Parts: sequence; C-alpha cells; structure tokens
Amino acid sequence: MIKRALLIIIISVLSIALYAQKPVFRHYSVNEGLPSSEVYHIIQDSKGYIWIATNMGVSRFDGREFRNFDIQDGLPENTVFEVYEDETGRVWFVGFPFQLAYFSNDSIIPYKFNSVLRMIAGKGSVPVKKSFKVDKENNVVFSFLSKGEIYSVDSKGVVKDLIGKNEITNSIRIIENQNHLFTSQSGGIDNLVNIVLKLDDFKRIFPVVKSSNFSFSNIITLKGSNNEIYIAQNDYLIMITPDGKFQQKLFPHRLIWISSDHKGNIWVGTDKNGVYCMSQKDITNPPFLQYLDGLSVSSFLEDNEGGKWFTTLENGIFYLSSEAFTSYGSSEGFTDIKINCLEIFQGKVFVGTNDDYLNVLDGNKITSMLMSGKSGGVTYVLKSWSDTLLWIGTNEYLYSYNGNKIIRYVNNHTLLTKNTISSRRVFNLKDIDFMGSDEILLGEARGLSIFKNGKVIYNSFYNDNVELRIEAIERETDSSFLLGSLNGLWRYTGSRYEFLGVGNPLLKQRITDIVGFGEKDRYILGTKGSGLVVSMNDTIKQISRLNGLSSNSITSLLLTGNDLWIGTNGGLNLIDIRDIGNENPNVVVLRKEHGLISNEINQLAGNEDYIYIATNAGLTVFDRKKHKPVQYIPPVYINSISIMKRDTLVADNYRLSHNQNFITISYYGISFRDGGNLLYKYRLRGLSDEWVTTNNLEVEYAFLPPGDYLFEVIAINSDGNESLIPANLHFVILSPFWKTWWFISLSVLVIIGVSFAYYSRRLRQIRKEHALQNDTNWYRQQALTRQMDPHFVFNTLNSIQSYIIKNDRMASSQYLSKFAKLMRLILNNSQKQAVPLSNEIAALNLYMELESLRFHHKFEFSINYDSSVDIETSFIPAFLIQPFIENAIWHGIMGLKSIGIISVGFTKDAGQLICTIEDNGIGREKSKQMKSETEKDRKSLGISLVESRLKLLNNFYGADMKVVFTDLYADDKTPAGTRVVINLPIIN
Repeated sequence: MIKRALLIIIISVLSIALYAQKPVFRHYSVNEGLPSSEVYHIIQDSKGYIWIATNMGVSRFDGREFRNFDIQDGLPENTVFEVYEDETGRVWFVGFPFQLAYFSNDSIIPYKFNSVLRMIAGKGSVPVKKSFKVDKENNVVFSFLSKGEIYSVDSKGVVKDLIGKNEITNSIRIIENQNHLFTSQSGGIDNLVNIVLKLDDFKRIFPVVKSSNFSFSNIITLKGSNNEIYIAQNDYLIMITPDGKFQQKLFPHRLIWISSDHKGNIWVGTDKNGVYCMSQKDITNPPFLQYLDGLSVSSFLEDNEGGKWFTTLENGIFYLSSEAFTSYGSSEGFTDIKINCLEIFQGKVFVGTNDDYLNVLDGNKITSMLMSGKSGGVTYVLKSWSDTLLWIGTNEYLYSYNGNKIIRYVNNHTLLTKNTISSRRVFNLKDIDFMGSDEILLGEARGLSIFKNGKVIYNSFYNDNVELRIEAIERETDSSFLLGSLNGLWRYTGSRYEFLGVGNPLLKQRITDIVGFGEKDRYILGTKGSGLVVSMNDTIKQISRLNGLSSNSITSLLLTGNDLWIGTNGGLNLIDIRDIGNENPNVVVLRKEHGLISNEINQLAGNEDYIYIATNAGLTVFDRKKHKPVQYIPPVYINSISIMKRDTLVADNYRLSHNQNFITISYYGISFRDGGNLLYKYRLRGLSDEWVTTNNLEVEYAFLPPGDYLFEVIAINSDGNESLIPANLHFVILSPFWKTWWFISLSVLVIIGVSFAYYSRRLRQIRKEHALQNDTNWYRQQALTRQMDPHFVFNTLNSIQSYIIKNDRMASSQYLSKFAKLMRLILNNSQKQAVPLSNEIAALNLYMELESLRFHHKFEFSINYDSSVDIETSFIPAFLIQPFIENAIWHGIMGLKSIGIISVGFTKDAGQLICTIEDNGIGREKSKQMKSETEKDRKSLGISLVESRLKLLNNFYGADMKVVFTDLYADDKTPAGTRVVINLPIIN
C-alpha cells in the first residue's frame, strides 16, 4: 500500500527572516487577573467569552476582567489542560489526572462518571490534546497516546473502544469521528512504523518519520480548511493532502501546538521558540512570521474579531488585536524612545526624537545622524520642501538636510547685537511653513520669524512688537497664512496681523495644529482642550468628546484624501472629511488596545497606504491595507441587578412590589479589540422609548412608578457595529394595593355601602329626632299644662278675689303682679327647648311665693346655687323642676301641723347640673296613706309625665338625666321629709 501511494517528501531546514519592527501585544498575566502564568489552552465559546486552562484552574475573560474558577468552585482538579465546548453550549474542562467538569447555568458541575475515567486513565494519563469531544448523544469520546485506543463513555457510563483489536499495531492512528480527529499510538516510539490515517472518506497508511532528538512522542493533529491533515509529531510537522501528497518539515524545537486561522494559515507553537505562521499551500517554505521567540506557545486562537491569542507555559497570554500595526522603539534602533515629530522625505521616514539625533526609518532599517554634537537638543519640527530639502527645527537651532549634508543655522536677526548673550542667538521652534523655495516662516515660542537665504530678516516681536507663541502655521491663500497661537487664531498677510477670535470664543482656544481644506475660510483647528474647531460655510462648529473623539486635547492633524486623522493624548481618531459638517460625524477611534504602542500621540505623518504615528513610547506604523474593520457584532449581557441597593440573582423577569422601585442594572459587551472600551445605548421602555448613549457599565432608576418595564441595552464597538439583539430585562412594579383595580372597586362598593348605611342611619336618626322632638313638644305642652293647672289658676284667682273683697288692695296688687309675672315666664319658656337657669329660678321663686301666699304662709322656701354655676349661661330643659316642688307642697307640707320648709339647690358636678329639692314634710309613706284616689291619679300623672319626658330628653341629648327620691328620717326613725335629686344636662 505504501508503494502504491503517491509520496512527495520534501525536507527543509527552518529559516526565519528577522524583522526590525515588532507588533504590539497586549499581555495578560497574574497581575491582570489570570490565576497562573502557566497556560495550556484557550478557546472562545459561542457566547463570545474566552476560556483559559491553566495550572491553577480555569478562567473566563470578557475583555475587561477575568473570572477564575478552582476546586472551591467545583473543579475536580486545578490543573486543566484543555477546554472544549459541546453542541449544547456546555464548556468542558479536561483536568489532570483525567477528570472532567463542565460549566452550565453559571456553575461548574463535575462529570458524574469521573470514577470511570479514573479507572480507564490509570495513574497520570490525560487525553491527547485536541482528541476530546462530547457528541450530540452526550457520549464523551477521548483517546490516550500511550494506550493505543479511542474510548467512548455513553450517558449511562458504559465504556466502548472505537478502534477495535484488528487495527495495525506499532502505528500512530488518526481516526475521524463526527468530523473530529482522534489520535492514539500503538507501541513505543522506537517501534513505530506507520501513520494510519482513517478519515470519513478514505484510509491511508504512511511511514513514520522518527525524531532523533526526543525519546517520547508528542502528537497533535489538525484538519485544514482544504481537508488536508497536519500532524505535529515531536519536532516534525507533516502535511497530508486529500490526494495523498506528503510533506514534512523539521523544526529545531519540539512542537506543542498546531491550529489554523480564518485564512487557512497554519500556526505552530513550539517549546521555548515561540510560534510560527506557515502557509497551508506548502509547509516546506520558510515561515513568514515568528512571534514570542524564547517562549513556549501552548495554544493559538483567532477570535471572532480577528484578534490572535497566544498562550505560553511561562508568561501568561499575549493578544495581538491587529497585524496592521507594527512598532519601533529604542530596542529596534531609535536613539530615544520619545518620538516628537515625523516627516516623509525622499521615500524615507525621518524621525525627530528627544535628543540631538536625526533618525531615519528606511523600510525596516533604522539609521541615525548626529546633528550638532551637543547634549540637550530636542527636535520639534520636521518639514520637507518639495522633497528636495528637509528643514529641521529644534529647541536651539534650525537645520537643513538635502539627503547628504546637514547644515546648522543660528538666530542671526540684526537686532540680536554682539553684546547679546549667546543663548539668545538660538531658536525655539514650534512649526515651519514655506513662503517660497528660499523664504521660510518660523513659528517660535515668542513670535513669527522669516528666514531667507540663511538669515532671519524679520521677527514679529523685534520688528513689530507683536509677541505670539506660534504653535501651528498653515497656508491659507497665496498671500495669507493662518497662525495657531496660545491665545487663538490669527491671520498673517505679510504686512499685518488679524485676530480672528473676535466674537467667537471657539477661535480663542489654544491651537496646536491647523489643516485647510478647500477655499479660504475652510479649515480645521486642533485645540488643546476643546477638541476640533471646524470653519466652513460661514459657520464655526466644535467636535469634541461629546461627539465621539477620544480626547479634547489634539496634538496633530493629518489629511489623506478624504480621511482626517486626529492625534490626541487618548489615541488616534479618524473622520471622513465629507461628514465633517454633520451634526454627529462618525468617529473611528484606535487606541493602544488596537495596536498603538502608546495612546499619547505627538505627531502624525503618512499617506493613503501608511500612517506613521509618533508617540512618547516609540513609533507605530499603521498599514491601512492590512487593517480590517471588525465585522463581528459585539454581544452584550446583563451581569447583575440590584433592587433597593441589594444584589439579586439575574433573571429574565421580575415582579416587584411598589416599594421595590430603586433598580440598578449592570451590563457589559464583549469586545477584545476594544479592550472593554465600548459605547452603549440603553432605554427603559415603559418610561421612555428614547435611546441614551453612554460609556458607563451601570444605570440606575430611582423611585420608578408602578408599571410594566422592559430594559434594553446595545453595545457599540469602535467600528460602529451595534449588537443585533439587545440584552433585555423585563420587570413589573406592582401598584400598591390601594391603587389596584380590585381595591378601588371594593373601596367604591364600601363607600357606596357606607354612604347608604349612613344615609339610612341618618334618615332613621332624623325620623327618631323628629319623633323625639314631637314627643318632647307634647310632654312640654303637658308640662306647661301642669304648670298652668286649672286648680292652681282657679285657686290663685280666688285668692286675689278674696283680697279684693276684703279691700286689701296692697295684697291683691302684689298677688296679681306675681301671678302675671309667672304666667309671662311660663309662656316665654314654653317657646324654647332649654331656658337659662336664671329664668327657671325666677319662675320657681314666683310659683312658691304664690303658693305660700295662697296657703297663708304654710311653708317657707329658699333657692340656692353654687358659685360654680353660672345661672345666665347654664341652660336646662324647661318645666322639669316645678312638678317636684308642687309635689313637695301638696304631698309633704300640707300634712304638717307645723311650718313647712322647702329648699331648692343647684350644684355642678362632672359637667352636669344637680338640682336638689328637699322638704320637711310628712314623707312619702304617710302621704300615700292620706291620699284620696283622685289625688293618687293626680300625682301619678304629674310624676309619670316628668319621668317620660326625662327619658325622651336622655335620648335627644345623649345625656344621663335621672331622678332619685330619698326618704328622710329623724333620729327616732320618724319620717322627716323627702329629698329629690335631679341630674340635668347643661345645654349649650
């Protein structure tokens, strides 16, 4: 079979071209959050996260921070050699010794058949790297290099051998199973004879190429984009094409990794010799790239954005965001690391550094020329005239260079006399421009000078007393120049200076660079603190960080075609000049994380192919042809939510009470090229449909009203790509129970019920009050009738008549006057529910006087009241007391043979008026014995009327009016009279 196979074996020794430039790697180690600098494997999962296997656990990276997991989080072992994502999105970890776990639902779960794996692996065995898979049926498939078998453990823990016993022995066996390569070795390395390649569509056998440098095997396989098979075996790389062609290359170091990028290029990681990039067409050709020389590169990954990741066994991870950027520093040949200025002259890049050397970059070669030979020189300006003469401005002198010779010039202005100290005969140059081939404008720290034919013929300070710090010069027309100064923008016409900042504060800012485009009055100013100032179409506008610039401090401007490049202390910015007039032009930002050696840019130079970037950390060359904008859409996730300042588990939906209305939501997008520097747009539907743009990773909503809310957030990368699907969070803030429909409905029903009950009760109360009023009026009429008793009136008139007959005018007149007063009081009191106590006392006094006269002074009486009783303002029900006095006269005093005594007293107690009527009559028992039936009826009627009336008044006033009769006895137990106590309300 071997003889029949077409074999093309090409052996070549590795040769590598050395390059002066180097790419800018982003380095991640334990200082940045990795659990260990010894890293074995790296992958990117379907959600966009980077997973890293290390000697101290695994780590998940989102572009901003590492989330580390170890045994305490569920890993069976801390040493993890490989990470793998299955088709369901579970991320598997292959540990040492052979133990598995997987990440699902934000937790690490140990594999339930780890005991079976331990039994198969024995002591210290681990699967071949990249020979591990979990298939759709949840079968775990793996192979060991030394055991010569490929195993499968199904979902029930049953173990199967996928090779069988009839396979060729003493061979390296590579078997394709479900589009995945599994590698095993049968026999020791000294006995190996063949490579058995068994793919889905063919089976081939090839001879083994044995290493003379290594005594044990190390094999990794790869299936390329054109179905070719690559085998890294110790220090050999082998390629087998689908048509059976065989190539191999010998490396000086052991190969420990092999994988491909999206172009099909093969990346080979070596032990202590970095990583090589090979062409997939012919691996016998020399590698066209080598990175990280001296490090052991254990794996390679090209992420979704095109960034390249290299893991090492000694120094963590190196990330290369783009191969479009290469950098040069002092280690590549520059005399100083700080680059102040640049100019392209005669096809070379001339570099001004922080010393007295002129550095030249010619292709990848760096040379330098000493200019003055004095220390302390700093080159600030490089300007080319028609590519024939390069002018060099330093902090001391002006130089010219024609490609062969450097000439130095001093400041020889005629006003600098011989007596002037020598230090004053120097320049302090900030910018240079040309009035002609032999006439140069020099922008200096103190003014504007004109240099012609080796002499300074004009200086604004010495000649015109115009002192300006000129930091930028730009030709405006054939006869005018724009001058950027410390205090704003000026125009110089050769004979006069015109300040353009009058009436516009934007033109009064400190100007660091000027670019003109088009006709007069169309220019762009770079300022130190106010961003860009654009003059066009008779308008002045500002573009700042609010519009997307990385910084408001502009250091350099460069126009190449329609591209405006903007150097700042915060990175490189790019704007299409055709969009400069838009309200919000699209700004592309490139920073250190994209490939710059530093964000602190001093000057820009270049053309439509290359942009040269001078920084404080060296020179970066940006190859625009290699730069590919990121097409990958950044995913965005919500990672935490806080309710009322308390963290809670992240869920898709929440139902919150009305007082859980202070919500804090944290989110992040995944972009490794942007290094976490993404923009975000968010909104809270239910509160507002307007998107809010921010670079914050958290938003707070305080005191939200009840409602149904949907929070949405979108991530935007530096190329303007937005997340297609926003991360969202739905929550409902419930209304307080008193605002719910059922409570409102119930409240309405209750109000209606209470209102109806109140109405009914009030109606009953009014009816009752009306009935009480009628009864009260009736009883009052009855009381009035009792007070105007016909017997009393008849007897009184008879008494008056008797006095008249006896011709006792005085007595008849007094009797008649008192009787008239009493009748008037009774009639007046009958019109009122309550009467002043003074009126009642007057009526009682008149009544007892008339009765006393009538009975020939049969009794004496007295009426007294306590000082606490105000008889004028204390009102009592009318006609209540007189019946008790009448009863005392008729049934108590009339039975006495001696003079009777009646006393009436009023006191105040607990808000009530206490009326006490006391007589010294014969007592109630003896009175009953002496009464005739008629008298009994009379008494019963009078007392019953009063008692009935008291009950009605109690209901009417809500008072506790009562009458208490007390029989009085002498010391010998004989009746001595009666005491009546009446509790009356004081009515307002």
